[in-house]
Amino acid sequence: MASEYQILSGFKTWRDIARTKFSVEQLPTDEELLAAAGNPDQLNPGGDYPALLIWATALRRVIGYVQVGSVNVIEQGSDAAMFTPDLDFDLEPDHAEEPALEFSPVVEPVAGEAAYEAAYEDHAEAIEEAEPEPAPQPEVASEPEVAEAEVIPEPEPEPEPASELTPGRRRRRAGAHRPESSGGQLLDDNIRNWQEYEFARLDGFVEVTEVPGGYLRVTANLTGGLDLEWDVPGAFGYGVRVFRIVSDEMEFERDPDLGEHRVSTVGMGWVDDEPLTTAYRMYQVWMYGGLTESEAVKSQPQLVGGAVFINPVSNIELSVAGSEVKGQWAPAEHTHRVAVYAAPSNERLVTASRNEIAADKINFQGFRFHPQHRGCEYKFVARRFVSINGQMIGSAPSEEFTIDVPAEVVEVPIRIEERFDGFSTSFDVSWDAPHSGEVWIYRTLEAPESDLRFNAVEREQLESFGLARRDWANDLEDTKTSCRVAWPEDWYSIFLTPVNVVGNQAQVGQTYSRVRVGEISRPKLYERVNNQLLTFGWPEEAHEVTAVFGEPGTGHSIGPTTDTPGSSLASIHKEAYEEEGGMRVKLPGAGDVALFASRVYEGRQIWGQAEVLEYRGLDRFSYQLHMEGGRLFLVIYSERPNNQFHQFSLRIHPSRLPLEPEDGSEVMTRKIINDGGQPTADLLAGISSSALRSEQEQVVEYWEIDPKIAGLPATSFLRLFIHQDETEGSHLKALIDPAPASLSLGTWIGEGR
Repeated sequence: MASEYQILSGFKTWRDIARTKFSVEQLPTDEELLAAAGNPDQLNPGGDYPALLIWATALRRVIGYVQVGSVNVIEQGSDAAMFTPDLDFDLEPDHAEEPALEFSPVVEPVAGEAAYEAAYEDHAEAIEEAEPEPAPQPEVASEPEVAEAEVIPEPEPEPEPASELTPGRRRRRAGAHRPESSGGQLLDDNIRNWQEYEFARLDGFVEVTEVPGGYLRVTANLTGGLDLEWDVPGAFGYGVRVFRIVSDEMEFERDPDLGEHRVSTVGMGWVDDEPLTTAYRMYQVWMYGGLTESEAVKSQPQLVGGAVFINPVSNIELSVAGSEVKGQWAPAEHTHRVAVYAAPSNERLVTASRNEIAADKINFQGFRFHPQHRGCEYKFVARRFVSINGQMIGSAPSEEFTIDVPAEVVEVPIRIEERFDGFSTSFDVSWDAPHSGEVWIYRTLEAPESDLRFNAVEREQLESFGLARRDWANDLEDTKTSCRVAWPEDWYSIFLTPVNVVGNQAQVGQTYSRVRVGEISRPKLYERVNNQLLTFGWPEEAHEVTAVFGEPGTGHSIGPTTDTPGSSLASIHKEAYEEEGGMRVKLPGAGDVALFASRVYEGRQIWGQAEVLEYRGLDRFSYQLHMEGGRLFLVIYSERPNNQFHQFSLRIHPSRLPLEPEDGSEVMTRKIINDGGQPTADLLAGISSSALRSEQEQVVEYWEIDPKIAGLPATSFLRLFIHQDETEGSHLKALIDPAPASLSLGTWIGEGR
């Protein structure tokens, strides 16, 4: 079957030769030839171009030569009948009530016509006897059309009078680019035989034009094929629309030449009976518009729509081995993953998200599944997913496949690893999957009844034995052989119990327990000069608290056990702590004090976390007053030689001991260096020193007290105060007073007098 393009080329060759015999005005125009090439019915009476009737016979001969491949006859112009106009034709179709106009001239047969008729009749017979060529689309489930006969020229009749013109002169109608049929099987009347190379290529320098409102829908039919339906409600202004369907078994861009050409049609649907070879098939439908089909296929294509049909999973083979159900199916290329759903057979919605299994796996050609319950029937559904343009698109769900799963319960041992992240404690619990059912981990504050172990009970009885539903710790876990159990902050004992559950049967395993003590709260260290006092809130469930001393900065590395550094200072029980009002220790100097709470469980001492206190250390000072040569002097001593800078303030109160550095009045003093030199001439407020020694060593410096204090009442008292250094890391300073009588002014004034 010749294409519209081939017929139009034959017409133009014929007209070029005819111009040597006739004027341009006597020959068909481009528009008329284009219409006849697209639809040879235009050569019959009643067509859109009546002027074509003058050349109808000649143009049919051109079509005939093109159909049989004898284009050389057209190019050589050897058939004179191709250049003889019809002067006896009907202006109206056969069914017109009024007779057509008649012309008296009679056309005689010309040389070469017999050869044309014989060649075309042989070709027509070959078409009728031969099998039809395969159409580019399946010939299934299409709407039938009335088969139209090929254009077969009939023998020219003998010249007759004009009044006796017969209808036999007219040719049979021919379809416009429609595929042939044979064996009585009718094809879709809308299918056209345009080949992929006849369509205009998409202009790669412009954006793809989409038909407004266009869409494409692909669904599976009952015969195993795919029904394609589309519509272009927004496409107006075209005389003819040709739709081109392309597809591929993998993703391709929006371009009709990048997919496999499947079929061309002027309808709004098509049936694809070709089986899929991969996981999906991508379709695109493109529209070509114009005044005629041949003009349309040369226009720029517009995208009606694109769609993907994903091959559903089929023929799932199920088997059971112990507690494991295995499913298998044939793999399909380009599958991203397969979602598998499992549910007891009495559940209606299998594909609910809660029923998805093996969600973290691809499941390319199967799955493994451990059912929650045994002793019942399970049904399985699979849904294939592919990745198109970065999006996951799923197929229709597969059929439901069912299998019986037998029941069995066993004791399941568990493995526990304790973890502490600096804030909270948790347990990583793991186990080997049993052959049947699933493992529930219970977290309780107290141990379940001992009679539970080694005995199978009904699942509803677990709560009466101390394993309540609220204590089920791994009910929300995705994994089937491990879970993480948190230790609540206000729990100081925890019991983890594994239970194998199959259907309504349960087997309780060995319980594992852990204990701990509460935290030491609000720790304080008070300096008592001769010792130190530790106070704190007593920790929950603790039997005793131990204090450990270490060098500065080592508080978090020292410990109460023999394998840890540090020196244990003391331990105290709760009763003794409450009686003494705290924990008294004697610290050797500056350093860290770590407090550890502990309890004894199953013969082991369980230690809590350390609470660390920094002890800056203590520098002890003392002073004495003495009279020499009628003058009163002050001497300051240090517990150990001290060359650091220290400040003091000497205060006097007229009736009692000064109580604080601001109490009373400041007393002026003059520093004397014990090197035989002269004392400082001026009396100054405040005392500063950087060369203090112990009482057993020679005095390096001392101070003369202002003689004017002799005029004060004898009831006055003197007292020395030391200024504390508030810088970080500095030691505390303790100044020890002498006997109060030695601080009375009356004691020294009377002696001086």
